[in-house]
Parts: sequence; structure tokens; C-alpha cells
Amino acid sequence: MPPRLTVIGKHSELTAGDVRRLVHLVVEDQPRGDSRAGATVDVRVLQGGYSGLLVALVYAPGRGLFILKGGPSGEIRLEHENRAAFLGSSDEWLVDNQLDGIYGPVDVEIRDQSETWSAMAYRYIGGRTYRELADYSEFGGFLQSFTRTPTAEGTPPERTVRACLYKVASLLVRNADLQNEEEGRALGDYLPDVDWERDINASLTTAAALWSDIEDLRDFRAWYTEAAAAVRVAPVADRRLIHGDAHLANILVNSVRAEVDLIDFGKGRQAHVFEDLARFEIDLILHTTPRHVHSGALVQDELLETVNLVGDDDFALRDSPDEPRHRRCLRMWRQELCAVLRGTSLPGAAMMYRWFLLSESLKRIRWVTNNGPVAAGVDMLSLLRMITALRRMLDGHRYAPETVISTTAEALTLLRCTAAYVPMHGHERLTNEKRNRAKEAALHASAARGASVRITAETGYSYLATRGVFNSRILHLLAAGASLQMVICNPYFLEAYGISASYDPDGRRFGSVVPDRLELHTDLARKFEASLRGYEILREEYKSLVEVRLARFGLGATVLLTEQASFFEPYFHASRNRRERVLFDTFELQFEPGGLHMKRLLDETFQFHWNNADAVTDATSLEERCRRARTAVFDAWQNMGERQDTGERQDTGERQDTGGR
Repeated sequence: MPPRLTVIGKHSELTAGDVRRLVHLVVEDQPRGDSRAGATVDVRVLQGGYSGLLVALVYAPGRGLFILKGGPSGEIRLEHENRAAFLGSSDEWLVDNQLDGIYGPVDVEIRDQSETWSAMAYRYIGGRTYRELADYSEFGGFLQSFTRTPTAEGTPPERTVRACLYKVASLLVRNADLQNEEEGRALGDYLPDVDWERDINASLTTAAALWSDIEDLRDFRAWYTEAAAAVRVAPVADRRLIHGDAHLANILVNSVRAEVDLIDFGKGRQAHVFEDLARFEIDLILHTTPRHVHSGALVQDELLETVNLVGDDDFALRDSPDEPRHRRCLRMWRQELCAVLRGTSLPGAAMMYRWFLLSESLKRIRWVTNNGPVAAGVDMLSLLRMITALRRMLDGHRYAPETVISTTAEALTLLRCTAAYVPMHGHERLTNEKRNRAKEAALHASAARGASVRITAETGYSYLATRGVFNSRILHLLAAGASLQMVICNPYFLEAYGISASYDPDGRRFGSVVPDRLELHTDLARKFEASLRGYEILREEYKSLVEVRLARFGLGATVLLTEQASFFEPYFHASRNRRERVLFDTFELQFEPGGLHMKRLLDETFQFHWNNADAVTDATSLEERCRRARTAVFDAWQNMGERQDTGERQDTGERQDTGGR
């Protein structure tokens, strides 16, 4: 009697019936001596990566947990053969549980066409109890826990990381040494093929046009072909069965027992061992390099510093004191690799290995293009930086190039500018709505995290006034327990009157004004009054969570700083009458907070104004002090103006007298 199946999850292309048929191929025969015929088998369909194969976690009574993998019969047969050859023997657990064979074939339907599929089993590697679950992970997560949370509970000690790196090297090398090339084969005979026509060459050509000052991107394919061909005799020879896909997701680790296992042997073939090692190493670099907190993009300076290490002809990369953990990982990997792979000290071995690192990096252009930076684990700009650094090393330059701003597009990328809101004629309102939605999203995210928000603004009307466009978001922010710090222009002093004059750009009012009759423009005065009243209301409700100060010095821009994004809108003394009509007549830039350069500038700008500002709670005495100072300044201006007028009249009279003579 065949077992009953309980299936959770769906495959992207197989029907539920075909999934069941493939599972039945493997589990229909109970192990010898098992009396639980007809017992229920639990099946959970997992994501099969980019391959489109069926991958499922199966629990079968009498056998326990194992991984079932199904796919086209030829691919499954090849993977089964590669696994046995690579590991040297069949897995004892699979043999004991009668799961070491190839099961099938069976006809399945894929995209309305019939295909012949088979199935095979893998021993389940992972926690079998709740307590054990946290001990197992992919190797990438294991390394990240070491590099990114060095003080957190559960962070693996360095000796465990080193032991696991040694086991990875041992599994990939498999007790075979590198040899001097004695048959005259060229470097190109060993390098993996680069599929230039599938996105790689097009991406490099486009990048060379965008970043025109980075000469190492120009004519890259021609350089690669010629430079590789120039190495007429490869420094070290090797040919063995390689895993073929030794990235970190195919390496599982028990961080407590320092146990390491390889999975997914479907791409195994005869090739140079450097191909496996380079794929693992590039993945190690990308997984351990620090990333910007919110964007997830790699910190390029750190990436290039790490890539610089591979330019050392000392393959083992000897220890360096006081080095960050992500670079420490690369050194430990190289040292453990050299402990198991003899021949790395042969002349030219390090140079040849750099060619494999470059080839592997080029392949990842397709990954980024087809799957995006998140799935690929690297953004395109960082990948191109790594590629050009490796090219320079192969051209004989020890260090990677410094970061260069070559175009406007690259400047915005380096500053982590994610949006520029520019109100083109006729589209001012639409642009204003779009940037307002972006600000609302940032304020909403801050409220969800309970994170503080800091703002500099002329009047603060949009945020503080009860009718302001962002006032509801500020209320939500404060109700969530987050805080607001804000600096606005001092409505009682000179800067406010400068803004007021912008409402009258022709200066018709200014010439007739005397200090005791000076008044702010009605619209500006209304905004200040509404903002200060709105602040009183917020302060009554939320006390110290909200604080507004009046700037002593002129504010050059609206700056909104949140955890999710930063916004910068510069001020111009253009006609404010036009702004009243179109709502938005300047421009605004939005930045990721992970852009360290811009973040530092904006943080320091806010802190300057915050430290040089007066509390609104002292507004009465402040207004009086400012009135006296303002009167003195305007008196001086008026006296200067009168003397200038007198001088001009005298000059005119003298010219007239001269003309009469």
C-alpha cells in the first residue's frame, strides 16, 4: 500500500499531481523491517533557486527527514554521479535508508510540454530539535554572524570560523596538489568561458559610457582577451572534478560542532580547482563586506580595501594586526586554503588565481542584470569597482583605483541620492505630490520604529501647523513615542524680514519702510503664527518628545532627517509669489541615510543650528531683545541709504555743473 502524502507548498511550474508522483517514486517502498505501511509522509516544497528543479523537505516514518530533489532525468543522473565521485563514496545514511538511488523516470508537464524527470535524495543537514535549529545555517549567514555582530550572543568564535574554513578548503581541494604546467598549455585553456554576449559585454559598454573617466572599463572585452592570451604558458596546472557551484548557499554549517557539508552537485565537471575556490572567495568577500544599514548596498571603500588584499603575491595573506573582521575572514580563508592545497607558492600562482577571481566577477554581471542586486548579493557599481580593481592588479598595479566622480550620474550614486524632485513647468503640482508622498513614507517608517526625526525649516508650517500637510504624520510619530527636534527661522529677527522681502521681489515696500513700522508679509506672518500655535498644542500633549527652537543664523535649506531617508531642499530668494501659485518652485534631493558623506554633512548642519538656537518657550523676552537689535540694524541701514542718496545727488550736481561749464 503506497503511503499517504501531505504536501505543503507549490512548485512554480509542476502540477500538484506531478509533485506527488515524484515523491511517490522515492517513498513508495518502506525500509526493510518497518511495519508502518501506509503511514503519512509529510512533504514541504521548498524554493529551488534559479534552476527550476523540485526541492522538498520530506519526513517519512521509518526514515526521518531527508531532502528530495527532482528534475530532468539527465540532470539528476549527472548530479548523482558527480556527488558520488566528488565525495568518494555513497552517503551511509542514504544507503541505510534505501535512498541512495535514482528514482524514475516519470513524465511530467512543464509549460504545456511533456518532459521526463527523475528524483534523488540528499541526507537532511540541519537541526532535528528546536534547540538545534539555531546551530545550522548557510555559510554566508555563519560568516555574517561573525563579522557583523561580534559582541552578540551566539557569535561564533574565531577558532570555530577558522575550523569551518579549513573544512571547506578540504572539501573543495580533496587532497590534490597544484603542479607546474609541463605541457605548454596556456592560461586560456584553464580559464572558464566568459559568455560575453549574454549581458556581460553590453553592461560593461554601458558602464564605460556612464563612467567615462574610469578608463579601465573601456574596451574591456578586447583587453581581457588579449591580456589572457598573452599568458602563453599557465603558471600552474590542474584538472579535477570540481563542485562547479561552490557559492556559500551550497555550503551548510553547524556552528556548534564546526561541521560543514556541501550540497547541490549538479554543475560538477572536470576543471581547474581555482574555479571552485574563486567562486567561494568572491562570495566570501561580498557576504562579509559591511553594508549600508538601510539600502543594503556595499560600502565601496571597505570593498576595495578587501579586494586590495588579493593583489598580494603572498597567497597565504599573512596576519595583519588590528584588522576589521571582514578582512580577517579573507586572511583566515587563504591561510587555511594554503594549509590543504600545496602548490600555491609556485611562481605565478597568485597571478593566475586573480584571473579566476576576475572571471567569476564578470559572471556576476549577469546575476545582477537578470535578478537584481538583492538576489545577486552585490550592486552593479560595487561589482564594477571590484572588476576594475582586479584588472589594474593584472596590469601590474598593486592597489585598486581611488573613487573618482566622473559624471553627474556617478556623483549622485556616490552621494546615495535616490531621487531628485525638480518641478518642470506645468508639472509643479505633480512633482510636489510625489515628494510629499516620499516624505510621508519616511515619517511613517520612523513612527513604526519609534525613531527620532530632526528638521530645519523656514517656518515649519507643513509640520507644526494643524493644517500643515505633514501634521498628521507628526502626530502619529509622537503618539508612537518617537521624538521630534526642529529648528525654524526666528520670526523676530533679520532673516525673517529677508524672506518677507522675497514676497516683494521688486522692492516696492522696502524703500518706504522705517524700523518702527516694519511688518512681515501677511502670508509669512500667518505661517509663523500657525506654526508656533501648532507647536504649543503638540507640546501640551507630548511634552518633551517635541522641541522647537528659533535659529540665530539664517537657514539655507529645509532638511528632514529620518532613519529611512534624508531630504534637502535649498532656499532661494526668488519670488515667493510664484511659490504660492505652484506650491513648489525650487527642487529637493532625497538621500539614503547610508550615504556616509551626505549624512555627515546634513547631521552636522542640523547640529550647528540646534546648538545655535533659542527656545520658543522664551519667545516673549526674545522678541523684545530681537526688536531692539533689529531696530538698531535697520537704523544703520537707513542712515547708510541716506548717505548714499546724498552722495549720488552731489555727484549728479557736480556732473551737471561740469557739463554747463
